[in-house]
Amino acid sequence: MNNISQYETVLLVDDDPVISTLVSKLFRKTGYFHKLWRFTNGLEALYYMGHLMTLQKEYYHKKPILIILDLNMPDFNGYEFLEMFDELEQSVKERFKIIVLSSSEDHEDVHRINVNQNVQGYIIKPKNIETIDSIDKFFVFAR
Repeated sequence: MNNISQYETVLLVDDDPVISTLVSKLFRKTGYFHKLWRFTNGLEALYYMGHLMTLQKEYYHKKPILIILDLNMPDFNGYEFLEMFDELEQSVKERFKIIVLSSSEDHEDVHRINVNQNVQGYIIKPKNIETIDSIDKFFVFAR
């Protein structure tokens, strides 16, 4: 079960401001009022994760942190993020859960992510208003 309330914080890593706003509104609509941090590339998110782990050791005793990660971003994309994430210590990686939210429907991309042990799911970004609930359906939201 994917219950959004099980996460302490959400790190949204996506360069698309429309998707960022959409995800934020979906979470608020469902009653998730915890911290939601937005980053426009993977390197920004990695720096912030380092900050969390260095300065806020209490996160080791709290709920996990959810990362919603886009694959196609300028400067430092989702694949580069996942490569660096894989090099982290196991005790650090266990504090984070990663969901990929990407516009790519390419079978190679989907397969490459599905075999990555650090990723818990793959959601294809909605292309229109009718498919917008694909994000919502991934989670069983606590109301």
